[in-house]
Amino acid sequence: MLALFQDDIDVISLVYNSFLLEFPLCYGYWIKYATHKARLCTIRDVVDIYEQAVQAVPHSVDLWVSYCGFGICAYEEPADIRR
Repeated sequence: MLALFQDDIDVISLVYNSFLLEFPLCYGYWIKYATHKARLCTIRDVVDIYEQAVQAVPHSVDLWVSYCGFGICAYEEPADIRR
């Protein structure tokens, strides 16, 4: 059943948004959500998820490392990465 929805970003977003609304401190799920967005959406969509995540869990080192790693892969200019 899960395989049916693996590429349906609307269903994926509904599930993650519902879960993270109740449990916003689960940083691992923010990272998984961003990974799905990176696979199926635009860079801006991924950045939006990471921005929501770091607002919810600002002290998560793992979350910041994932966000920075995404920035390094997604952008070429160091100034864009730092921004």
